[in-house]
Amino acid sequence: MKKIEGLIAATLTPFNKSGELNLIAVDEYATHLEKENIKGLFVTGTTGESTLLTVDERKKLAEKWIQAGKDRFDHIIIQVGTSNLKDSQELARHAEDTGAPAIALMATSFFTPKSVDDLVEYVRLVADCAPNTPLFYYHIPAWTHVPFLMEDFLRAAVPRIPTLVGLKFTSIDMFDLGRCLVLDDERIQILFGGDEILIKCFGYGSLCYCWRRELKQYRSQAMVKLGIKYGGHAGVWKTIMRFLGLDLGPARSPLSQLSESQEAEFREELDKIGFFSWR
Repeated sequence: MKKIEGLIAATLTPFNKSGELNLIAVDEYATHLEKENIKGLFVTGTTGESTLLTVDERKKLAEKWIQAGKDRFDHIIIQVGTSNLKDSQELARHAEDTGAPAIALMATSFFTPKSVDDLVEYVRLVADCAPNTPLFYYHIPAWTHVPFLMEDFLRAAVPRIPTLVGLKFTSIDMFDLGRCLVLDDERIQILFGGDEILIKCFGYGSLCYCWRRELKQYRSQAMVKLGIKYGGHAGVWKTIMRFLGLDLGPARSPLSQLSESQEAEFREELDKIGFFSWR
């Protein structure tokens, strides 16, 4: 797989007012991301409310994003992880059959792997269902509660999973990140998912991002801090997108929606930090 460079957007999932998928909005969303110089997409991840979607909805989203994005973006990664093995395998097969350039897989988060070997075997069983598609393991321990060091995972997984090409690393454990990088395996790429602490990673020499570093980093931290204040979930990020002129609908229950007064306060606070003038 060729090296991934540039910004990869974790896409939100558009819904209509009734809470059903709004696939028509994907085209406008893709146009918006392209104008913002986004180079790739990470579809149906945490930001995309993946665990709140049905398997059928996720298939439709994968198909739509691949169709809408194949001529606009350099990279499209479809996240296929679910709460169980069989659904994850089904989504992996579908992604390959649909022509996904790459897939990602997060671990189950209720009944979780109890050892690195358990995790490697789980990833292998899903990877085998898409034998011609590059796979990233999506490491997000705060949500999956799967805490293993990725250095240990890579050492065990690389020899056993031929399609494994890297990690989406969403963790604050910079020591583990560094140890993954010094493995010096040209096959493995590290996509860093913690945007608000991205600046810490440049010293490790890893990453598939390039920003005007310090200034934009502090700006993003201010925005994320406000987002967390108002809930820190997809409903909040969709509110921001609506402020920017792109209506992606509500988040799905049990994620909450901001009230009108909260939205007004949120917008005012974003304006105070200069958010709407950032470029």
